[in-house]
Amino acid sequence: MTTYAAMHKLLKQLKLPAKYSACDWCGLTASDWAYQWDDPNALDSERGPYSENTTSYAPMCRRCHNAFDDAHRSYSPERFPFEVARLRVAAYGAVSDERRAADSRTRERSREAALRHIEAQEATKKTRRTKAESAAAQSAMALMARGYRHNSLERGKR
Repeated sequence: MTTYAAMHKLLKQLKLPAKYSACDWCGLTASDWAYQWDDPNALDSERGPYSENTTSYAPMCRRCHNAFDDAHRSYSPERFPFEVARLRVAAYGAVSDERRAADSRTRERSREAALRHIEAQEATKKTRRTKAESAAAQSAMALMARGYRHNSLERGKR
């Protein structure tokens, strides 16, 4: 069983840190991977419920994430989807298209710089690692590379 912290670490490895994604609600830069309360097999922890299913998380900025979690606590399961839809429309409408576009350009530049940095680190560390360290690093980098491709594909679908 995966712990809450381990699950969030895995999300960062597979899907990149949330800061390289747009918030699902307002379109600004996300800060968190927010659990979407949609997994019937959710697990409990001291920090709250979580899922081992990576598709049960969406990138959200802190403001939208707090509003989403507040709605979950405040409304019945029947009313929750309607309130989420209303809050999502309000969050998107509160941000101008110009601000979303500027934020997107900045986020993309940061993402590309992070990719270049990781690739450069991988290239320089290959020569210094032992075989065991190299295999572990390659495994981690392969997970991250899949995450980059996964995020690129997700962005293309939106």
